[in-house]
Amino acid sequence: MKITLIVFTKNEEENLKVTLPKIPKNLVNKIYAVDGGSADKTREILQKNKVKIIDQKYKGVGGAYEAAFSNTKEEYLIFFHPDGNMNPQDIEEFVKRIKDGQDFIVASRMIKGARNEEDSNFFKPRKWFCILLGIIANIFWSKNGNKTSDVTQGFRAIGRKVYKKMGITIPDPIAPDYEQVIKALKKNIKIYEFPTVEKERIYGDTSMPSIKTGIANIKVLLREIKSSIPPNL
Repeated sequence: MKITLIVFTKNEEENLKVTLPKIPKNLVNKIYAVDGGSADKTREILQKNKVKIIDQKYKGVGGAYEAAFSNTKEEYLIFFHPDGNMNPQDIEEFVKRIKDGQDFIVASRMIKGARNEEDSNFFKPRKWFCILLGIIANIFWSKNGNKTSDVTQGFRAIGRKVYKKMGITIPDPIAPDYEQVIKALKKNIKIYEFPTVEKERIYGDTSMPSIKTGIANIKVLLREIKSSIPPNL
């Protein structure tokens, strides 16, 4: 059983300086970075740390997933964003669960023992929207107790075989995480979750603005609902 860590980067120079040294490299067989066209010194830092860089064929985070699966051979892939939101120490939990036989794992910010970065705010629009998307997906496609709680969390691990079973050829560029969760529910691929504590972004602004990402997630939902309707109806 071989496990690789995939780091998604785009202009993460300052964040990598902080998060890269914290990654428990001894727990995985290889580390790759899928770079979305960084214009700063992101690639230099990766090369200095002997992290192999993979370029994307398709746009967005979805294109990064496609590049990761197309350019690696390991059986299990753990996906990590180095902006500071994700705790590198959670990689140990992913590895443990993979070795226990779990092949689609999400570090949830929405379950008991977890924390979402908006939890200290009175209004939590992104968190509430994420929960709503999860409720809708569960209503439409949950079977045999298989449910989701955090549909937009990119900190996840996926086995190559179950990703192939999802049938995703070219992932949605903006909302691939929700797309994967829905496909998993449809195919009755078990979704495993454990609580994670989300921290604040260290440097810079996110490349995934809330409104644009929200609209993309709604489009994915509507597309998946439409594909679930029998053609003769």
